[in-house]
This record gives sequence, C-alpha cells and structure tokens, in this order.
Amino acid sequence: MIRLAASHAQAGMELALPIVDAFGNAVYSEGTELTAEHIGKLPLYGVREIFIADPLLDDVPVEPLVPPELEAKAALALRTVYEEAGFSNSLEPAVIEQAVQPGYEMAKPLFPRVLGEVNSAPISPVTEYDYLMPARTASLAAMLAARVGLDMDTTGQICVGALLMDIGTAKIAAGSAEHEQQKHPVLSYVLLKDMPFISAITSATVLQHHERLDGSGFPQGLKGDDISMGARIVGVAESYYSLISARPGHEPWSRQDAMEYIMAFGGDLFDSKVVEAFVRSVPAYPTGILVRLNTGETGYVVDAGIGQIGRPTLRMVSDKDGFKIKEMFEISLTDEKHRHRVVEDAVEYG
Repeated sequence: MIRLAASHAQAGMELALPIVDAFGNAVYSEGTELTAEHIGKLPLYGVREIFIADPLLDDVPVEPLVPPELEAKAALALRTVYEEAGFSNSLEPAVIEQAVQPGYEMAKPLFPRVLGEVNSAPISPVTEYDYLMPARTASLAAMLAARVGLDMDTTGQICVGALLMDIGTAKIAAGSAEHEQQKHPVLSYVLLKDMPFISAITSATVLQHHERLDGSGFPQGLKGDDISMGARIVGVAESYYSLISARPGHEPWSRQDAMEYIMAFGGDLFDSKVVEAFVRSVPAYPTGILVRLNTGETGYVVDAGIGQIGRPTLRMVSDKDGFKIKEMFEISLTDEKHRHRVVEDAVEYG
C-alpha cells in the first residue's frame, strides 16, 4: 500500500486501510473510493496521512506499532481527565483509571518482541493537541522502553506516566507566563500521588519528564542518575512530537531535523541509551512513501531502514530524467555502491 499525506489525496483513489478520526470514530472504511467530498472533509477529522491500495506495493505491509483505536481510546479518556481536573482540586479515582488502562494496553503489543512501525507523524488537529500528544508520546515511550530492555509491566507504568504527565496544565490559566507553565509536572503529580493504583515509577515519570541530564530541566533541576528511567524515556518521546507538531507559538520542525536534534544532544540533555533506542525506532522516511533522491530518481520506501537515518530501501519508479522505469528494481541506500544517493525530500508526504 502507498502512504501519502491527506493533502495529496485525489478523487478515485481506493483506501487500503480504514480512516478513523483522532478519537477513534470510523470515518471511511477500507475499500472506499475517495470523492472530492470525502477529501474535503479529511482536514476536519484531523487526518494527516492515508493509505492507498496500489498493485505497485501490494507486497509491502504497513503495520502500526500501536493500533490507532487504542491511541484514540487513551485520548478520549484524557479529555475527561482534563475536564475534571479543570473543575476540581482533586480527581475521582475512577476518572484516572480510564486513562490508566490504555497505558498498560499499549505495552502489550511490544512483547515478546517489537513488531510494527511507530506513528512518527505530527499531532493533528491542533485543537486536540493536549489530549493527542500524551497518547502519541505513550506509544513511542512503549517502543523505547521495550528497546532498552524493560519488562512489560514496567513499560506499562511508564506509558501511564506519559499519558498523565500534563494533566496539571488543566489548572493553569491559558496564556500564563512560561514559569507558570513549568509548574505543570508538580500539579500533575499532586493530582495523582494519592491514587492507590499509581505506582512509584508512574509518579516519577510524571514529575520528572521535563528534567534533563545536564540539570537544565524543570521543575527540580535534577541531573544524571537522579532522573528516573521512565522520565528519560518520556522526555525523548515527548520532545520529538513537540518539535514536529504545529501549535500556537511554535512552527513545526521536519522529522529529520527533530531526529538530528535529539541525536545531537544524546548524553547532554537526553540519555544516550534512550537516544540509541529512539534512532532504532523512529523512521525518518516511513514505509510506503514516495521519495526523491539527489540524483533526480524517485522510489517508494519498502523498508524504512530504521537505525540508518535517511538510508531506506527503495523500489525505484522513475529515472533521473523523470521517465517511468519499465522494470522496477530495489536499491538499499546503505549499500556502498549507492552511498552517493541521498534522499532530498518526500514526494506527496510533506
């Protein structure tokens, strides 16, 4: 199947996977032939990418790491938590438990081994950022936790921490100064600390997720080993999605620039072991997209080459002059003979 940005959808395309909105509601089913009306509604549903049936890539599976429906379930639960947190000084345990369960469920698909591709797309729509960001962060945090060798239960506790890390923002007035915004980890911790089902690992993850190894983070300015592993993991995952997503006051970075930033500060701001896991987890160019090389050639990504930043395996479709290749072939940009080829941009995906 071919993956492309929803903005490049065309009438007549057939969906290879169903489309659901940010909260898991079914929008269009698999096999739907898109019309102009369908396409016009995609931005309203916060749909950033779609999967199109095409014989060219029938043999290339695109499996999500965490089912979109599970991320949506977590986001819906968080919406309720935020609403309740904004109205009262305490939260009913039953309200929090709605968000705890999806956190543990996110860990299950990664054991006994990691299968599937993490969703590396920006958060959309912006209006739902507060709920969708923690849910997406929890998915990536699960991948990173599994990659660094943590067990399923510990991974689940960290996922719960990622989901609940920002609920304290509901108690901070919109437009508050930055130093007020930086109080949210403590406010989140206070709302959770007396819940019997919130573990010490989850609590530490919530309180410390903005701490950085060099002591430049907040709220306590912790350094090095004083920061819990859960917080180090969530710190990397949250930073990635924060960088690539548009929101008021922030222009989004490209995925590649965000990855380069995290790699550059491995060992300084971010835990080196977690950064290594991040590089082995997040595709710079996801499976199924069309890319253009510096040579002018184009090809579809059939293997994202995770761990080899920007060096995927491609099924070539056009030559340097833009002519369609009659007999397609595949090249791996990790092969020495193809090292001169570099991905310049993603076509129909930016």
